[in-house]
Amino acid sequence: MDAIAAVIGAKIEAELNATDSLVRALEGTQTLIILDNCEHVLAESAEAVSALLRASGDVRVLATSREPLGLPGEMISRVPPLSLPDREKTPDEAVSCEAVQLFVDRATAARAGFSLTRLNMEAVIEICRTLEGLPLAIELAAARAKTLTPQDIRARLSNRFRLLTGGRGRHQTLRSTIDWSYDLLPENERALFRRLSVFAGGFDLQAVEAICGDSLDAIERLVDKSLVIVEQLSDERLHYRLLETLRHYAAERLAEAGEEESARERHFTYYLDLAEQAYARRIEDEAASLASLDADHDNFRSALQWARTRPRDLLRLASALGWFWHLRSYYREGRGWLEEAVAAAPNDRSPDTARALWGLSMILNWSGDAGARQLADRSLELWQENSEPLELALALESIGYSQFMAGEYGDALRSMEDCLEQYRKFGSAKLITRGRVNVGQMLVALGDVERTEPLARETLAEGRAQNEPKFIHYSLHYLGDCALWRGEPEKAVPIYCDSLRAALDYGNQMEASTEMQGIAMGLAGSGKEQEALRLYGASCARNKELQTTATDEIAFWLELRKRYLVPARERVGATAAERAEAEGRSMGWAQAVAHALELAQKGNG
Repeated sequence: MDAIAAVIGAKIEAELNATDSLVRALEGTQTLIILDNCEHVLAESAEAVSALLRASGDVRVLATSREPLGLPGEMISRVPPLSLPDREKTPDEAVSCEAVQLFVDRATAARAGFSLTRLNMEAVIEICRTLEGLPLAIELAAARAKTLTPQDIRARLSNRFRLLTGGRGRHQTLRSTIDWSYDLLPENERALFRRLSVFAGGFDLQAVEAICGDSLDAIERLVDKSLVIVEQLSDERLHYRLLETLRHYAAERLAEAGEEESARERHFTYYLDLAEQAYARRIEDEAASLASLDADHDNFRSALQWARTRPRDLLRLASALGWFWHLRSYYREGRGWLEEAVAAAPNDRSPDTARALWGLSMILNWSGDAGARQLADRSLELWQENSEPLELALALESIGYSQFMAGEYGDALRSMEDCLEQYRKFGSAKLITRGRVNVGQMLVALGDVERTEPLARETLAEGRAQNEPKFIHYSLHYLGDCALWRGEPEKAVPIYCDSLRAALDYGNQMEASTEMQGIAMGLAGSGKEQEALRLYGASCARNKELQTTATDEIAFWLELRKRYLVPARERVGATAAERAEAEGRSMGWAQAVAHALELAQKGNG
């Protein structure tokens, strides 16, 4: 109170204490008192504010602190990080974001000749994203522009605490600022903060309690102190995370405390169990299982990295995730982990190897790699040894898709019909629909429209009744294919658009890109050549990002593209066609999807 009185200029009278003197001085006034950096004198600040507010209703207090004062009626406003460039924005659009503007301002102050050019713009954007919009971190990074290019700064951010030094006083380095907050924590909160560093991305309370022990009260206090961010993922689920800079700091503290190995062991065990649970549920509850793996994908990546020196553990976790990588179009990532895991245990003939080979074969199928068939055969052999009837039937499915990718449609149809008969034995409606959808793929590849259409309508109804977007997507896709086979491109466009929406709900980016090509063919056959070629270009760019060449390997799809896209190019001319496709390739994927759906809506209107 003495300090507040001194700043306000209140005279402390001899017969009164500082509080009473300050209250008397403020009587009849409308006063805003600002208290900055209260965290190191939190109790004293709370006591002073409480006394002021009790004494005079005309006083308002704005306090800045790393945690609330804890007073009745306190209104908390958390200061968010600076706004960051959206990944769908172009570099030119990203310049207007707060984080980029701050970097440019401070870099210009550090070096008079600094300017944001197209050459260094992407590096500046990536610096701001890596530092997650933290103003101090961005200022310290920008200060390095005096002697480093943005590209040099970006390359050195892996050791950010060494790079980000500068300034004066307790803000001399980024580390000193975080040290300030860490040193104020009681030991139980320090311990939890350290252990939270094993999480990558976000995590939920169940994971915290499993890995770090009973931590509800402690994590609430870390949220209060802005060391942990809480986010609402859905109506049923809250998500926590550390800013990456804080996670780096906490990881260093964890290693210093000698706790890293035990914490990472618990982390791996927990996420292996989650992956195994999702794998077990994948047939009957595929959408929810995929969503649960999506939410923790970064943690699975971290667990896989840790398991690299433990071949058996690496194989167990990677094999449990193979189906997820396949269905979510993580082809490059999934292939890398599965190949490494299989190579690390070359003599293993357990179910883990069998399912790893299955996942890898499916990924190679949709990556356009002919090696998929050999892996599918090996998986089938191992499942026969391990006497797993369901997995054996699924291995037959992989063989069928290998035949499909090779253009052996008659053999593929027979394999899928055999697979369907196996699925019927398990009494699962979803498994039977899955088998029927697989048969539909082979029928439409053969151009057998008369058999495909009624089957696709039936599986579409089944998929809707089962609330399975995958079945909805594929069934609609086959109906769109049938429209193209029949020479009815205008009818194909809205069907493919519905299939695109289902593919996005399903979360399969490769399938969504394939629908984009279907829409393009439908538009091309409807006299809308320029729009068709733009969307086709956008699809090709997306496939390149996903590292899949599947649509360039499937014979019947190539035949349809030749039927519809080649004449469209000829009608507009080579130069105009190339320009339209180039425009599509430069279009962001989200923009391309929105544009395609808008075109379809206009067409229906």
